[in-house]
Amino acid sequence: MGGVKFSIVTPSFRQLSWLKRCVRSVADQGVDVEHIVQDAGTGSELETWARALPTVRLSVEPDSGIYQGLNRGLARATGEVCGWLNCDEQYLPGTLARVERAFAEHPWADLVAGDFLVLDAEARLLAFRKITPLRQAMILTDHLYAFTCAIFFRRGVFCDGMQFNESARTIADGQWIAAALARGHRFAYVREYLSAFTFTGANESAQASARAETARAKQALPMWMRAAGPVLRGVRHVEKLFAGAYRSGPIEYDVYATDNDETRSHFRCEQPAFRYPAA
Repeated sequence: MGGVKFSIVTPSFRQLSWLKRCVRSVADQGVDVEHIVQDAGTGSELETWARALPTVRLSVEPDSGIYQGLNRGLARATGEVCGWLNCDEQYLPGTLARVERAFAEHPWADLVAGDFLVLDAEARLLAFRKITPLRQAMILTDHLYAFTCAIFFRRGVFCDGMQFNESARTIADGQWIAAALARGHRFAYVREYLSAFTFTGANESAQASARAETARAKQALPMWMRAAGPVLRGVRHVEKLFAGAYRSGPIEYDVYATDNDETRSHFRCEQPAFRYPAA
């Protein structure tokens, strides 16, 4: 897959400070990439900044939420491999080249997922997360236990009639991955840190409304699937153990620590944790 073109979509609304870091983390990847910023109407400051960047394709239009923005952005994508990166997320150095290599090494794969880091607002490490096999029933009965900032897919997966559920507020990404698995799409896994998610406490996924939406979705599942939930969670914890998800040596990483940074800052955490407040 030499010379693969990537399309990265970022839904945006009133998060310019975080968006600047996100955009820079895509722009310095050293691969052929278009970064589609789908903004819901933040204002002139964002538009002036984004339109001056050669790496950004900006579209501005009101939307009903993040998933409508994501659908619109992906519909504009022209790359062979796509990903979605929220404003409060960043790719680590060399991520897209590593993903390109993963698709080349696993030509049967439709999607790739990898490890990721959770940072606080000052870019300090809160937790590390190791990828484990993604399974439809495990996602539906619990939650999407991979973060979307470390998931990539061939554009044909989205073009195959698979749009995100725009009526959902926080769970449509898990529904989308579960639907892809149900259709027979397969994952390859990268056992390396690919991205960083910033946990501020204000993230929509950390709110009570998100937990309520998840609970309603679980209640709508067949009884047998709900009954299997505890067993599936036990299996996943065993898989996490074998993946090294509960213990780690020092972790070093490079990210954009402020919205004014033009270069990445280097961080090292001597005693990384696997839990963080939202876990």
